[in-house]
Amino acid sequence: METKYAPAERSSFDNILKKKLSLDKITYLNDIFCSLSYIFCILDDNRQIVFTNDILMKTLQIENVNQVLGKRFGEVIDCRFAFTEEAGCGTTEHCRYCGAVNAIMQCQKTNLKTTSECRIRRMVNGTENFLDVEVTATPFVHENLNYTIFSLIDITDRKRRAIIEKIFFHDVLNVASGLQGFFEIFDSIDEEEQQGFIQMGASLCQQIIDEIDTQRLLVQAENHELAVNRQMIGCLPFVQQIALDLQLLEVAKGKNIVINEDSVDVPFESDPVLLRRVLNNMVKNALEASTEGQTVTISVNKIGQRLKFSVHNPKFISRDIEMQVFMRSFSTKGKQRGLGTYSMKILGEQCLGGIVNFTTSETEGTTFFIVL
Repeated sequence: METKYAPAERSSFDNILKKKLSLDKITYLNDIFCSLSYIFCILDDNRQIVFTNDILMKTLQIENVNQVLGKRFGEVIDCRFAFTEEAGCGTTEHCRYCGAVNAIMQCQKTNLKTTSECRIRRMVNGTENFLDVEVTATPFVHENLNYTIFSLIDITDRKRRAIIEKIFFHDVLNVASGLQGFFEIFDSIDEEEQQGFIQMGASLCQQIIDEIDTQRLLVQAENHELAVNRQMIGCLPFVQQIALDLQLLEVAKGKNIVINEDSVDVPFESDPVLLRRVLNNMVKNALEASTEGQTVTISVNKIGQRLKFSVHNPKFISRDIEMQVFMRSFSTKGKQRGLGTYSMKILGEQCLGGIVNFTTSETEGTTFFIVL
């Protein structure tokens, strides 16, 4: 079998059973590791499970251990990329950026304990689910055979809190500081200029509200508590207002936001608040990727009975970044960022029932879109 990353070879199920029986002979092994409060398993040299504790079984609601034996970890937890290639978990191009498979391979190569963070995209009952985990791989030898002790701790809540704190400490504080500076100089300008400053101040206040409201909506969406309020919306007025609002952002200085002249103007039904959040993030990302003098283009196209909203910028996304877009906690802007594209996916697909994706090339630039 072919692979695009980790070795593809697999142990036969009979071989897996022999290894399990051998491990079962270790006194107190089951008692010790079933007393742990986190997911734990033992992998053979082909990264396949030969032993697991009951936490993994309970978490995945599996009753028979044979449903787990011989599988690789991504296959067991329904990683959305685990079955992209015939050889399974670890063998796809996306696996190059997986903290779990890299920790296992590093451990096998160096014979040293390795710990890494991992972002996992799961498909659960047809819905995409995101996990942030900390994985540890530790070498282990039994009866002259090499194994890897693999453990996993769910740090999703920890990462979420860290990101939200960073957003409040960074984004909201920056906007609030701008608002403070605005008031400090307001009295020193003449009446003609004050009207423009009032508009700027209102825009800064709205940005603070938007940042806070975005986090509220995202938390509700992740907890499946978000109510969708569908209304009739006109395409062009909707995207024109988005362009006007975002043109006032600091990141938009020296850059242009335009509406494609071929965009359609038809009425459609959706939640205007949620759709605005999705498109706002697409435009903000496009602005951050653009340089002074460049143009961000918003388009609305009709595809049969569907509407496609797209945002284009001239910047090309490299392959290593392309493979990780939409992962929560992943960002090119530094640690504790990475909610922009993730929130597009959650709000656009899980709440609005659309399809959120992007295309990128060196000649055509990058276009993020949502099809409704």
